[in-house]
Amino acid sequence: MMSLFELQLVLACFESDGGDSGAGGAGGGGNGGEDGSAVGVGAAGVDSKRGKGSAAPKVFTQEDVNKFLAEDRRKHTQKYEQLENAYKEALANQNLTADQRAQLENKLDELQKTFRSKEQQLEYEKKQWEEKYSKEVKEWQTKAESWEAKYKESVMTRSLQDAAIVHDAFNPSQIVALLRPMTKIVERLDDNGRGTGELVPMVDLTDIDAKTGEQIITRRTPEDAVKRMKELPEMFGNLFKANVISGVGAGSATGSANPGSGRVDPRKISIEQYMKLRKENPRALGLKR
Repeated sequence: MMSLFELQLVLACFESDGGDSGAGGAGGGGNGGEDGSAVGVGAAGVDSKRGKGSAAPKVFTQEDVNKFLAEDRRKHTQKYEQLENAYKEALANQNLTADQRAQLENKLDELQKTFRSKEQQLEYEKKQWEEKYSKEVKEWQTKAESWEAKYKESVMTRSLQDAAIVHDAFNPSQIVALLRPMTKIVERLDDNGRGTGELVPMVDLTDIDAKTGEQIITRRTPEDAVKRMKELPEMFGNLFKANVISGVGAGSATGSANPGSGRVDPRKISIEQYMKLRKENPRALGLKR
């Protein structure tokens, strides 16, 4: 990796070399550079020897001139590439300070702008804008997806909690935990099965077919789903207050050990519900006061 000191030496050499074309131009009148000297010496030699009957001066064709220009362009391009690589190697140094890195980046950018053609510069700027636009679009898309997910989660959770409270669940968070994996945001359909454009939460509830007694999946609103759960005590009876707590002498209690006895089956209730019944209504558990 090139150090800053080595980079400065490269820059000094590059700047001290005024370019072969400049030296050649100066040599037109005497001993010039590689390009200019050829033309200069020829012209000077003719002027000094014409009076002595010397040969005619050498005439350069357009092809010769094109070769000179191409060679000059090649040398400049080579020096540009060397300098550009030197900047890039220096920027790869991880020990640069923020100011040093900023200065090198600015110099590299100016160097590249100087040696680019107009078409290359336009293409470069186009690419820069495309990369910037693509990055910004990706950032906004990520933010939009994040907020959309948070909004949907909030709507589904709130709707399940409200439904659990309306139907007197022991613990609404239990209803949310149970139904949340079955809940999704879908488009509401009209009576003809066409989409209305309105997005609402719906629950794919594990239900019981009233005719066959087999398990089926029904799609319901959160309130309808919780209501249906309350109507299936064999599956969800211990989640609702009305299905567990029974008064003494009640005709029957859902989840009871013996239908019509007002007894509650301890196997179908939580520990908290059991302790509450034991304190407030021990007879429902078959206990004496």
